[in-house]
Amino acid sequence: MDKVHGMNDRDDQRRSGRVGSTLRRDWDEIGGLGRIGVIGLGLALVVTIVLGFSITRAARGHLLDARASMVEIAIGELPFFSVDEPPGVAELAALDSAVRIHILGGETVRVKVWAPDGTIAYSDLPELVGRRFELSEYAEAAFAGGVATRVSDLSDAAHEPDRSRGELIEFYIPVLDESGAVGAVVEVEQDVTGLNDALGRIARNVWLSIGIGLAVLGVFMTALGIARARDMNRRRRQVEDLLRSSYRAQEEERRRIVGALHDDIGQPLYRVLYGLEGSRGKLGADDPVAEELGHLQGVVREMDDTLRRELRILQVELAADTGLDGALADLVDVTRRETDLQVTFAITEPIPSTQEEDVEIYRAAREALTNVRKHAHASRVTMTVYEDRNRVVLDVIDDGIGFGGQRGLGLSTTRQRFETLGGDIEVSESVDGGTLFRAWLPRTSEGNG
Repeated sequence: MDKVHGMNDRDDQRRSGRVGSTLRRDWDEIGGLGRIGVIGLGLALVVTIVLGFSITRAARGHLLDARASMVEIAIGELPFFSVDEPPGVAELAALDSAVRIHILGGETVRVKVWAPDGTIAYSDLPELVGRRFELSEYAEAAFAGGVATRVSDLSDAAHEPDRSRGELIEFYIPVLDESGAVGAVVEVEQDVTGLNDALGRIARNVWLSIGIGLAVLGVFMTALGIARARDMNRRRRQVEDLLRSSYRAQEEERRRIVGALHDDIGQPLYRVLYGLEGSRGKLGADDPVAEELGHLQGVVREMDDTLRRELRILQVELAADTGLDGALADLVDVTRRETDLQVTFAITEPIPSTQEEDVEIYRAAREALTNVRKHAHASRVTMTVYEDRNRVVLDVIDDGIGFGGQRGLGLSTTRQRFETLGGDIEVSESVDGGTLFRAWLPRTSEGNG
């Protein structure tokens, strides 16, 4: 079970690494203008969201202030009495009548007059009159001379009769006595439904406007991104076409060089070697000239072996001559002869591919096997070439000490060539602890048919 979890963790890390690498490459490819556009779009999104919440909050404050002003005007029409001593029946009746005419009704559901000591001197609910409660901070603020407003959950004792309403808007309006001091505070309670409905309409309009603005910006940025992507694809195709033309020229030049080396140098070397052998055969075994001719024969054979080896490398790279299957099979045979590695090779037949793709896949396989020989300390290697989702894929897996993060010049150069052709190379730890070298190229229309 632990091994399975470890394999899953490594797969997740590898996928995360590939995603991060892709994002970094895309970020680099979009250029300065593209990066500014992406950053600008992100900032615009943040600013508009903050602005949307700010507008809604500001609208709520303005609506409450407007209601408080209207309540304050209505309270100015009321016939108040001094709360320093109990009011008479006539005074209470006059105030109650005025409250019911000018204030109560509609959204207003309760009116109270507070004395400085927390006593309710008047309320449209008679059972509250004369009762004493602890002043809220909003009532205290009104006694200090300001107008206070809040949306209350009615959890305090003074609002117990109205608790079933859920929430109410409370306005605390100071009332000045003859000396100009705050003699009482009027609390007016209103239903919150109208406020919430108004705020809901404002919020819908605000977010609709923001959504339309973001949609327009998104369309613009999408159009800009599409134009940028098309331009990048056009440039990439130009680079690919140029690179393929360069490859064709290189391969033609390589064929010419192979022919020239074989005909103009190889064959004369054979004649020199045969001439030395013939001359040496005419001399006695103890003749010092024969000994020198034997030494020259060894030098010529070394030159011939070196020439043959280089010709073999050049010829194998011409994968179009033998096919990718044959070229890789030769590479595997050479690796088996020169090392103790047990190399297993398989290729899915057929894989339509271009000459350029064959050459790059071969070079990637050679680079992978070279790295195994140099760094992996492996005993077994499996090399597979297959087609996956319209891609030509090369996998080289060894049972060595694992991927140590080496980034040699050969691997970097090979990866750059693959990226230029629209592919990539990934080197990671295999599920068995060795190294997985994966190279892939997209199949071109020429390779497809």
